[in-house]
Formats: sequence, structure tokens, C-alpha cells
Amino acid sequence: MSEELDEALQELDAGGEAPAYLLAGEEFLIRKAAETLLAKLVPGGTADLNLVTMDVAAPREVASELATLPMFGGRKVVYLRDPEFLAPKKGRPDALAKARDAWKANRRKEAARRVLGIVSRAGWGLPELENPHADEWERDLGITLVDIDVQFLKEVAQFCAAEGLSATSSDEGTLVSWLNGEPQKGQVLVIAATDVDAKNALVKAIKEKGRVFDFKTVAKLRDFKGQLDKNAVEQLGEFAKTTLAAHKKVLGAGALEILIDRVGGNFRLLQSELNKLALYSDGNTITKKDVDLLVGHAREDEYFELSDAVTKRDFVAAKKYVDDAVAQGNHPLMMLGSVAGIVRSMLNSYERVMRHSGGKPPRNYNEFQSRVWPGIEEELKARKVKVPHPFKTFKDMETAGTFGRQALLRGLVACAEADLALKLGGDELVLERLLWTLCGKAAAWDSQMHVIRRENER
Repeated sequence: MSEELDEALQELDAGGEAPAYLLAGEEFLIRKAAETLLAKLVPGGTADLNLVTMDVAAPREVASELATLPMFGGRKVVYLRDPEFLAPKKGRPDALAKARDAWKANRRKEAARRVLGIVSRAGWGLPELENPHADEWERDLGITLVDIDVQFLKEVAQFCAAEGLSATSSDEGTLVSWLNGEPQKGQVLVIAATDVDAKNALVKAIKEKGRVFDFKTVAKLRDFKGQLDKNAVEQLGEFAKTTLAAHKKVLGAGALEILIDRVGGNFRLLQSELNKLALYSDGNTITKKDVDLLVGHAREDEYFELSDAVTKRDFVAAKKYVDDAVAQGNHPLMMLGSVAGIVRSMLNSYERVMRHSGGKPPRNYNEFQSRVWPGIEEELKARKVKVPHPFKTFKDMETAGTFGRQALLRGLVACAEADLALKLGGDELVLERLLWTLCGKAAAWDSQMHVIRRENER
């Protein structure tokens, strides 16, 4: 669970509430978070009377439901699941997936309304469903249609004609007006969506008037000791169990830990690897050996792991990262580029702070904010560079300060020496020596590679 959601739950315990909550991200995470939030908003038996769940409702229907008073007092909560009118118009990997799933599960009205919600975003109606043109769908909605999609849309069009369903306006203005009109206390809208358009007017209004939670990955993968976080393992383990249940398979002892180490807390990537493992494994149990053989390192936080190890002069952690990456087929020069980037970043932080502090680094964060940060902020804005949070800049300054200018310059020279050594036939031992140097385990390396290169060129 995220810290932001914890704060929202504490606010509810204290008697406060927001008029709207938007939970966006991975389906498994937002479903769990929504269950926790709804249990707090409408506890016990009140959910049967005061909670309305809507799947494919239009904005006007949602606003109308919110305006209806609860039967026996208390909060009136409308829970909206994956509305099409909040989804991006283009760029969704499979915009028709949920509609097809509902159609296959014989929830045909839900499927039809989802498809109508999609076409309404382009200002279309039934004619575009009855005779879908692939080029128009690609141009106006960013959806690539194949033959099976065309047939599906035609079947949906026939169903809509038979049931009298038509595309309704996807204009979220009614909900924006409701939210900006200071809703009565006790009127609460909860939205759980896998894809949202950040530029959508309702999304912007909820950010201003309510609360928005982003659940793309698990909140915290490792604890302060670098060990896998217990809650993250439980959460990812439950997701893995649910995913593999469809294949009637389970993970063996130790397999989950290796899998998490390889792919991290990205649920979509984890689901893809689990499906691959399920197809490969002959038995009912997926072993550590299976994971080690089939799953490569693909964690989104890997670069930060290397950066953290180098900046903390943790040779063991840095070497483990590099060894694993090289074993997975990454060329040592690629790893060298990452290390050199870390050293350059620290040197830039050091030089910037020294320049704006007049050579006298601030002793604490308050002094940094008042004396140094204004100049840094002005410089970055003038260069039209994204301005980071001042606390992050302060921590980067502190880290660079533990090295010092001369050590960082020697580190860059060591990176250049390693680059030349690798290009002249060196292997991963060159990287090991570089890490020893950067982590303070050995003196700066004067390899004389420039002399060797001149001799080779002769």
C-alpha cells in the first residue's frame, strides 16, 4: 500500500474525506487498493445500501447516481470501474481487450457499452461499427484492427441495434461541474482505472479537489538493508498465484524471489514472464532452475540500484550488479557507460553547488534552501531543464561531497582508462578494477593504456 493511500485512510479515520478518489495503474494493485478504500468509506453492512458499483456508465449517469441520497444516511459512494471516457484516445496497447473479454464471458451489454464508449471518443456511432474501416480506426483512435476485430465490431453493432443501444456523449463536463460545485459532505466518487488521460478535464479536477493515487508498481521493493520487502513479496506472490492458477501451476521454493530479483515490481512484466514460464514448464511446479534459465534481468529500477551502490562506495553490491548484467549478455562497454554517467552526474552536482555557494557548501537542508537553491533553480529554468525537487538536489550534493572534486575527476580518468582497456581487448576484470577504484578499495589506476595504444598504432 502506498504512503499516499495510508494518509487518505488516516484522514477518513479522523472524520475527513475527499469528494473524489482516482486510483490509476496496474489492475491488480488498484483493485486491492479500492477494496481497502471502500471498506473504510462504507464499513460493515452500509455497503449494501450506500455503495453503487458502475462499470461502463456515462458521465451523466454517474452524476445522476451521485445526486441520489443514501437510503439510511451516511456516505453515498459511487465506485466506477475502468470508465472508457477517462482512457487515452490513443496509445493503449489493446483498447478492445476488456470489451472482448466481457463479450466472451457473455456480458454482452457491458461489452457493447465499452465499444460504444471507445467510438464516442472519435465522435462516431453505429455506422462506424457496422462498417469499420481499419485506416480510420488507426488514424482517429490509434487502434490497429485485424480481421477478428472487424468481425467482433460487426457483431457488437448487430447487438446494439437489436437492444437499442447507441453511443452516448463521453463529455465528462457534468462530473467536472459536480466536483467544482463543492459536493455535499458524504457524496464520494471512487474511480479505479488502468489507463487514464492525464489531460482529461476530470482527471485534472480530481487532482485539484480530490486525491489521485498511482499504482504502476509495488510501493517499496526492498527495505533499508537492501532485502526484499515482506509486504512486496506477499503482494507479488499473491499476484503470481492468481496468474498461474489459470495454467494450473504454482511456483516452487525460491522461484518467486529469483523472479522478483529479475523483473522487479512491474506487474505487466511479471505477468508476461509468468505466462512464459507456465508454457515452458512441463510439470505443475515452476522451479528456480526454470526461472534462472528463461527470465533475464529487466527491472526498471536496476540503474538506480547500480547508482546507489557506486555512490555509497558499496563494492560488493556494485560488482554483483555488473556481474549479473554481463552474465545476461550486456557488453562491458554498456556497463562502463552507466558507471561513467554516475560519476559525471556526481561531478556536475558538486560543481553546481560549489558555484552557487561561493565555495562554502551549506551545512544543512535549511541553509541549502535559503542560500543555494534559488540560484540553482534559476540556472536550471534559464537552461529550460526540468527542475528537480530541492531535497533531491541537496542529497545529490551531499553524496558528491563525500567524494570531493579530485576523487571525482580521478574517477572520470579511471573510466576513460577502462574504456580504452576494453576496446583493446579487456574483459569484465577491467570493470572490477574500476569499481575497486571508485569505491575507494584501490588507488586510481594508471594503466598507461594511452602508451600501449600509440605503440599498437605504430
